[in-house]
Formats: sequence, C-alpha cells, structure tokens
Amino acid sequence: MIGGVAIIVSLTYVGAQIRQNTKATKIATSQAFINTHGSIVLHISTDKGFRDIYWRGLKGLSNLQGSETAAFTAWTIHTFRAWESFYFQWREGVFDDHLWAGWKIQFCDLYGYPGIREVWAARNHQLSEEFRELVNEEIIGAESRSLY
Repeated sequence: MIGGVAIIVSLTYVGAQIRQNTKATKIATSQAFINTHGSIVLHISTDKGFRDIYWRGLKGLSNLQGSETAAFTAWTIHTFRAWESFYFQWREGVFDDHLWAGWKIQFCDLYGYPGIREVWAARNHQLSEEFRELVNEEIIGAESRSLY
C-alpha cells in the first residue's frame, strides 16, 4: 500500500515537472521569436542605408535599383520565413492564440505595402505550401493599416 502511494506521489511530481517544463519551453520559444523579429526591425532602425532601401522598397520594387532590390527582397524573404516559423510553432501549440493573432495583424499591415506584395508574388514558392495557403486565405485581402 505504501508503494502504491509512493507511485502516485511520484507520478504527480513528474506531471507537475512536465507542466512546468512545457511552460518554460513555450516562454523561451516565444522570446526567441521576439528576438528574431527584433533583429529584423533593428536592421531597419540602425542601418541608415538599408532604412532608405526599405522605405523605397515598401512603395514598390520599381523604386529600387540593382543590389537594392536584392537587399530588400532578402530582408522581406527573411521576414516571411520568420512568420512562417512562428505560424508553425503556433499551430503546434507552442504559442497561445492571442499571441498569434497580434503577429497576424502585423503581417497583414506589412503585406499592405506594394513592395511586400511584389516580393510575395515573386518568391512565395520558396515557402511551404501550408504557409502560402494561410497567406492566400487570411492575409491577402485582409484589412491592413499603414505601419508608418
């Protein structure tokens, strides 16, 4: 009987540890995404040369020349990949719905710019089919507000 009680206590302890570890993992993963997104934004705010490329690129790729187009496209694809990663993590339950909802709104707002839409049209084949479907169904055509 004592052995049975010890097993129940042990299983309760292990269950509590697993829940605590799961919560810590979710927090760490969320923070890692915020750091990744922060580095994307930091690039815009600290690199004066790229800031100009970014600003003109938002208005359309025709506002860029040569390597500027490459820089803006690379930045945009990197941003798409970050959101794709966040989407899959949310889908797997790593993030709560309210966190994903906020990031999705921000993606809608960014997608409202012509240059972002142009890069999406030209390069979305590089992303997963599931993420492309999400963008096509929930981002394209959604209400967007100017970020600036």
